[in-house]
Amino acid sequence: MSYLRSHPHRFVFLLALVLVFAFQGTRSLWDPTEGRFSNVALQMLSTGDFISLYRHPETLHFTKPPVTYWAIAGSVAAFGWNEWAARLPNALAFLVVVALLLRIGRHFAPRRPWLPALVYATLPIPLLGAHIISTDTMLAATTTLAFAGYAIARFESRPAFILLMWAGFGLAFLTKGPPGLLGLAGILLFHWLQPGGPRLFPPLGLLLFALVGLSWFVVVVARHEGLLAYFVGYEVVARIATDTHGRYPEWWGGFYVYGLTLGLGLLPWWPWALMAARRVGLRWREAEPETRLLLCWIGVAMLVFMVAQSRLPLYVLPLFAPFALLIGRALQDAHFGPLRKGLVAGIVVFAVGIKGLAAYKPEVARALPDHIGERMAVHKVSSLWAEELARLGVPRPEEIGFVADWGRYGLHLYTGASIELLVFEGDPDARPISDSDFDDLLADDLREPGVTEQVFVMRPESEERFAATALEAGWQALRLGTIHERAIYRLLPLPPEAPEVPESAEAPESFESSGAPASPEAAASRTATAAPG
Repeated sequence: MSYLRSHPHRFVFLLALVLVFAFQGTRSLWDPTEGRFSNVALQMLSTGDFISLYRHPETLHFTKPPVTYWAIAGSVAAFGWNEWAARLPNALAFLVVVALLLRIGRHFAPRRPWLPALVYATLPIPLLGAHIISTDTMLAATTTLAFAGYAIARFESRPAFILLMWAGFGLAFLTKGPPGLLGLAGILLFHWLQPGGPRLFPPLGLLLFALVGLSWFVVVVARHEGLLAYFVGYEVVARIATDTHGRYPEWWGGFYVYGLTLGLGLLPWWPWALMAARRVGLRWREAEPETRLLLCWIGVAMLVFMVAQSRLPLYVLPLFAPFALLIGRALQDAHFGPLRKGLVAGIVVFAVGIKGLAAYKPEVARALPDHIGERMAVHKVSSLWAEELARLGVPRPEEIGFVADWGRYGLHLYTGASIELLVFEGDPDARPISDSDFDDLLADDLREPGVTEQVFVMRPESEERFAATALEAGWQALRLGTIHERAIYRLLPLPPEAPEVPESAEAPESFESSGAPASPEAAASRTATAAPG
């Protein structure tokens, strides 16, 4: 603690560095979220197209703007196809928030300017959020950058920093779209209630926002017909006004999701800050401008989050920075005895412990009683799928097709294979421009070149129909085994002398081996002995 007293800013940053990188590259990718984000980034490296977003070479995926994908793709290109590289952008974004809070802490907690950064670095939700590949930690960094730009411009009388605010909001919009501008709404409200300060809308600032935040949208909308309607209708209106996305749309959903997230994620700091609020004057009537700015930022954003029908815990992650500033402001004169220090240390150890346990999820699941271990969803651990595929003799397939099943996109990082969603029936022409339920019809896919270099994954109940569809297309369906209650198949060409209904064949030892044809009846017989899925 003596180092904290003599070099508090350095201590806080070094602590944040250690905490965020602990187990950052140890844990496998988990599907679906981490697999989906990493897969789109890896498609950029595979195709060389860093403008249009693809989940598969034939299917667009514009559910989020490109900043997170760009960051992951750049990191993987620089440091290799591994978990550490995939999560590095999130770790750096977490450190950016800590650094920005150290910079502006003097305005919100002048007697302990390092305290807001320490609060943020030890909060469990930001720490665990940085361990999950998603847009939310990147959004927290960009919105905090914008907030810091405004705070410096306003409280240091340095109006040029308003350009940093607009650049930050441009990056935030390019990270997650409209949610990135909730902080701007809070600033506008504060500016209206508390006149003064820098000019908010300088032409150069607006131009900077347009170049950073809007230019990519202009390019992709011009490139892909119908994309603008998708952005506005599905990604904005549907998330706010409908239950299309099915993420706690009930009237109580916001209280449940965000109440738990903030209540647990701000421990152990928020109870102390709440007790100190009356003494230090955090209520609106007696609050100083710095406090009012934080309350406007948090209040406007929370109002929108509560009204919107799509709700997930990490949506409020960008609000943990203003909460850390508010907590640091309330506690800048508080006494931190052994009990409080112990509680903070306990929360930190708990969060890092969660990261460590998650890194060894399969081993933990095996050590627990069966009825508990089964609930840990080990089948979502992408590296285990890759290991099992290698055991079956298919270490590096060119493409993995999931037939009438959800895709394990995390496999792209471990195998280099594109992941394709295949269905037996559907109308390819009626698919939405982005986020379609499938990439191709199975019958059409089986008629494409290179199908023998693919692996097909399906539930046991789909095996008989898959074998029949393959036979109609002139292929033998060869069952290699099972992975996590899913059947694994590859295809072999039918020999010229093959009869109309081929004989059953045994699976070869490796992906390159060949075998005799297998009939749909044989596949059905094998299906009857397969594990249920």
